[in-house]
Amino acid sequence: MGELKSAWEIALEKSKKMGGEEDLVRLSSNQKKELAEIRKVYEAKIAEAEILIQDLEKREIEIDRLRRERERKIQSLYQKAKEKG
Repeated sequence: MGELKSAWEIALEKSKKMGGEEDLVRLSSNQKKELAEIRKVYEAKIAEAEILIQDLEKREIEIDRLRRERERKIQSLYQKAKEKG
């Protein structure tokens, strides 16, 4: 199964298509590994919540919280890369 893209990555792709290519952030290999690790950790946390939380409403709230937390970490990684590059 293909890897899901973050909102940040989708926005960057749209920016590129609109001619904003110079604003794209290039990640180093270490940053790419860090990005993959963030995704892997949160994929596991979300799967765990789906299994362990029986109450549907509480499960959805927790999964939403985890997704937002993951996106903040990914955006932070891109912001750091942008500041360095």
